[in-house]
Amino acid sequence: MIFPLLTPALVVVLNGAIVHSYAPAYLVRGHVVAPLEPYVTAVAASIGYSGSQLIVTRGDRFAQLPMAANTAPAQWAQTYVEIAPLLRSLGVRVSYDPQSRRLEIDTAKIAVVTPTPFNPAVPTAPPSIVFTPSPVATPRPQVSGKPAPRRTPLPVRCCTP
Repeated sequence: MIFPLLTPALVVVLNGAIVHSYAPAYLVRGHVVAPLEPYVTAVAASIGYSGSQLIVTRGDRFAQLPMAANTAPAQWAQTYVEIAPLLRSLGVRVSYDPQSRRLEIDTAKIAVVTPTPFNPAVPTAPPSIVFTPSPVATPRPQVSGKPAPRRTPLPVRCCTP
């Protein structure tokens, strides 16, 4: 995709660290566009396709982007998307400072969900018997005498003319 009126030299900062990439982010008509790799893949939990839609998930949130074709993950460094609305729909804080030309991306840590505590009132399944056959002993080899040498014929030159 070719964008008119590209303005390069944007700095993208993810959680306080500058994101370095061979494919830079650009400012197009007041909107920041950036490739999926590394800007979106650094934030998303998973990226996949459903028909012609690109599905990006993070935690319990997801975003859908219409795509012309199912782009292979190897091409995500050249697949540009408008990054701010996509990341905001995933619950990420995004802000752009036009004076310093910085796009700040701040991901809040996803809360760790602990399992529910043990409840002894909930019925449990009784243990079941697992059948494991007992191993059979390997028979000992029988010695039948002294081993004979190998009798492989070897080619011999008999006569030279």
